[in-house]
Amino acid sequence: MKNLFFILMILAFFTACSDEQEKKDESANVQTDTTASFSQGDKLDFALEMLDGGSLVIKADDAKIHFDTQNKATLFVFFTTWCAPCITEIPYLNKLEEKYKDEFNIVGVLLEDKNAEEIKNFVEKNKIIYKIANGENNYLLAKALGGINGIPTMFLYAKNGSFINQYLGVIPSEMLELEIQKALS
Repeated sequence: MKNLFFILMILAFFTACSDEQEKKDESANVQTDTTASFSQGDKLDFALEMLDGGSLVIKADDAKIHFDTQNKATLFVFFTTWCAPCITEIPYLNKLEEKYKDEFNIVGVLLEDKNAEEIKNFVEKNKIIYKIANGENNYLLAKALGGINGIPTMFLYAKNGSFINQYLGVIPSEMLELEIQKALS
C-alpha cells in the first residue's frame, strides 16, 4: 500500500495541475498575478485571514520575512481547489499536521477567489485538518516569497523563521519529512 501511494505521488508529480484549457488559463493568471518579487527597501505588514477566524501576521522588510508562527516550523502550501496534485497531497499533509502538531504548522494558502462557504465545503470534502488562508493577502504573501510559478508550491521555514526550502509540485513524502525534521532542530 505504501508503494502504491508512493507511485501515485510520483505520477501526480509528472502530471500537470490543469488538463482543461480553462484550468490552464487560471494557472496562467496565478503566475502572472504573483511573480513580482519582494525587493530590498519594500516594507510589508499584513495578516493572512484564516478560514477558522484566526489570522497570521506577516512582516517583511529589507528582503526578510517574519511570520508570527509562535516558534513553530511552518510549511506554507500554495494551492487551488481544482489542482489534482494539490488534492492528492492533502492526506499526507494531514498526517504531518497530526504527527508534529506541537512544533509544526501547515498553512494552506489558497490562490483563487472563493467565498468562505465554498472553501469550507472543500475543506470538509477533503477532510483538511490544517489551517487554510483565504483572501487577497494570500497574493501579497506569494509576492513577498518571490512569486508562485506553479501549483502546488510549498515553502518550509524553521522554528527560528529561517528559510529551509521551496518545493514545486508534489514531492516524495519521505523527502519532505526529512526536511521538516531539519526545520524542527
